[in-house]
Amino acid sequence: MSVRIRKNGRMFCAAMFPAEKGDKYIDDTMHEILSLNAKVLVSEPHERHKITGEWWWINNIPNGVEIDDFYMRMQP
Repeated sequence: MSVRIRKNGRMFCAAMFPAEKGDKYIDDTMHEILSLNAKVLVSEPHERHKITGEWWWINNIPNGVEIDDFYMRMQP
């Protein structure tokens, strides 16, 4: 579940998108911390995410993008 950050700031699933020159890479461990634990790196529901592969910072979600409910639930 690693992420590629493009020069333009867009973030994509590294397994779905090949590396491009200038990409920054978030490895599996950091991705888990940011997404599953801190819930600051978010994605769409799985059925949509497996098509688009895109990620967003929680405070920078584009209009019209539906974020998976998992990220909106409070931490236990």
